Amino acid sequence: MFHRKMLQNVHLAPETDEDDLYSGYNDYNPTFDIEDLENDVAFQQAARTSHGRRPLETAKIPGTSASRTLATGFGSKATLTSSMGRPATGAIQDGVARPMTAVHAAGFTKAAVRGSSFDPLGQARGPAPPLEMKNSDSSEEQIRQLEKKVNELVEESCIANSCGDLKLALEKAKEAGRNERALVRQREQTDTPENINLDLTFSVLFNLASQYAANEMYAEALNTYQVIVKNKMFSNGGRLKVNMGNIYLKQRNYSKAIKFYRMALDQIPNVHKEMRIKIMQNIGVAFINTGQYVDASSSFEHIMSVSPNLKAGFNLILCYFAIGNSEQMKKTFQKLIAVPSEVDYDDKYISPNDDPHTNLLIEAIKNDSLRQIERERKSMAEEYIMTAAKLIAPVIETSFAEGYDW
Repeated sequence: MFHRKMLQNVHLAPETDEDDLYSGYNDYNPTFDIEDLENDVAFQQAARTSHGRRPLETAKIPGTSASRTLATGFGSKATLTSSMGRPATGAIQDGVARPMTAVHAAGFTKAAVRGSSFDPLGQARGPAPPLEMKNSDSSEEQIRQLEKKVNELVEESCIANSCGDLKLALEKAKEAGRNERALVRQREQTDTPENINLDLTFSVLFNLASQYAANEMYAEALNTYQVIVKNKMFSNGGRLKVNMGNIYLKQRNYSKAIKFYRMALDQIPNVHKEMRIKIMQNIGVAFINTGQYVDASSSFEHIMSVSPNLKAGFNLILCYFAIGNSEQMKKTFQKLIAVPSEVDYDDKYISPNDDPHTNLLIEAIKNDSLRQIERERKSMAEEYIMTAAKLIAPVIETSFAEGYDW
């Protein structure tokens, strides 16, 4: 049709015997004329027969109870509606519904994006809800607060003792004991007995016994120590028998002091060398006070063979002097003067040159606290040695002069 209209406006040249270049342009097949298809009865009838299948008017969406109108390629519509009332699209082939596909992403619209900024924390939607507060009335929180209070009382008791306020220290220790017992009762009611804090119980009882002893309330201190020692749940409670032995030694009950010292010695392993030496030294002192010099000498001999010190050597000389063994007095005196004094020589306090910086340093350390401790140790060693020499000089030789010269 387009060609025909164009050719109507073109002036054709007169026909000649030669072939026309534009011949055939005005010929067309009327079958391809689509202007009157809407009015063509035969074509409309063919579209409604098996040559052009009519689409289904309604189609169900699987899993929904709705239908909605769908546009088809032939002007007819198939209805698809949903229970949500939202649009849904789907192509239908041979009576089978195709799954729906979303036109827009769920919950996303262009209008919501325009003019908005990235907000990962959601602050634009308002403040976040407040965190859940701890319930102060819960049993666990009460137990936690009570434990904190007990620890604070024990700490205050120790500080008061270090400051010399023994009465206040004892009051704080008693208050800590009362709160600890209340804590144990509350734990037994709300929790299993295995969860009881044994370390806290041990520290409270030990501090209470120590404060009793510091206030010279020895009976109460011994009773408190006895509670710790008899409780098998305290693995190291047996070592506190040393403290009980010290109390009996202050009370001049030497037999019980020796008994508890020996029991404590059995509880302390050999790796704790210094503690075992101090306990054996206390045992020897208790034996001297009871007049058992042979037993005392055996304790001090063991100390001088393992870890010699001035006190043990001097006490051993006293034991041999009481026994009257002059040969052992000589041997022990030689061991006594061979004990390291643990005091440096005074050469370090002499300036080797005239360097002003060295002289200033030496002047600063000449009378400091460490220098005073060294002087005290040196004077104590001299006192032990001179006293022992004056004691044994008359008995190790025929005369005092010969013995002192030796």
